[in-house]
Amino acid sequence: MSLSKQMQSCIVEANNWMRERANAKFGNDSPEARVMKRRFGPNETAELVGVSRQTIFKAEKEGRLPAPEYKDSTANRPIRAGYTLAQIDYMREVFNTRPYRPGHTEPVVLSIPGGKGGCWKTATAAHLAQWLSLKGYRVLGIDIDPQAHFSMYFGYHPEINTTAGDTVLPFMLGDKDDLSYCVKETAWPNLDIIPSHLQMQRLESEIEDAELEYQPHQMLQAGIDGIKDHYDVVIVDGHPDLGMGTTNMICASDVVLIATSAEVNDINSTCQLMGLITDIYGENGLETTHEPYVRILPTKLGAAKSSSLENLADMRAFWGAMPLKNGVFHTDEVGKGQRRMATIYEQADSSERSTPAAWKRATEIFDAPFKEILDEIIKPMWEDEE
Repeated sequence: MSLSKQMQSCIVEANNWMRERANAKFGNDSPEARVMKRRFGPNETAELVGVSRQTIFKAEKEGRLPAPEYKDSTANRPIRAGYTLAQIDYMREVFNTRPYRPGHTEPVVLSIPGGKGGCWKTATAAHLAQWLSLKGYRVLGIDIDPQAHFSMYFGYHPEINTTAGDTVLPFMLGDKDDLSYCVKETAWPNLDIIPSHLQMQRLESEIEDAELEYQPHQMLQAGIDGIKDHYDVVIVDGHPDLGMGTTNMICASDVVLIATSAEVNDINSTCQLMGLITDIYGENGLETTHEPYVRILPTKLGAAKSSSLENLADMRAFWGAMPLKNGVFHTDEVGKGQRRMATIYEQADSSERSTPAAWKRATEIFDAPFKEILDEIIKPMWEDEE
């Protein structure tokens, strides 16, 4: 067998494996087949909705909310089945507790670039998008990484069910007037996505010669501006490089959180990304409309006395307040979630969670930095506009 045929055979076998896994879990391999099995108990629901559980029960009795669903049980009294995220979202509408951005404020465009692969930028971006949706915000995730790993978290696979026409590429090369053609729904209420595809790598070689309404480095910003009013937060995930895609992502962002795993070589890669930002906004830089708010998001942190925490201490020493107070600690639950085709925030019960303790720890790992991002970065931007 020739090398070319061997490689093609490997690709086919891997794609068949991915299809079989999706078929076994969801019935078919389309993004539309994906469902969230997770249900939330009364206490969790009350916290997410922003009312007491007694208020929810009262509304159910009065008919303002649908009657609760119950599990099939042999217990002496019926056991509530819990609430889906869609039901929780409806409760927010009934009780007028949707946490949308204040009127007359702009959506926040947030990107999580990384100087190298393996820094957990994509895992963090995908989980942040889901966490914000869980809290009731309207989120758009945009994937411009040709590897499309962010897209795969939501069932959009570049080798199976996605084409270049489903991405931002046609708009960024001047073939479409806006990005509305490529916005896709996900299994998450209020969380849409623009997927990516391997063909996105054409951007680097073709955008400079394309006939465009805007400058090449401003095309993504122009596209986002045309659709962002439907959302509270737009999250962009890109490829770990210093090319035109990353330049577009930075120029489009209000907030740039540089994912930096606390390893010596990764710190150097972050410095290279900082160099790109310096070139964009320096005295002889590109034409831009604004400067983003830039911070460092420490990732893949280890246990006490690990080298990663020593490196983080050094980062705080030479970068001052640039690193967030809360970093993302390493957990194998991210990889296990990919295998189960259910992220930490999607996992429903013991059939999808390793153990209750492992799942709780994994959610806490992401909850802490995400709460800091929302409360100390995103919300203050809305408050400054009022």
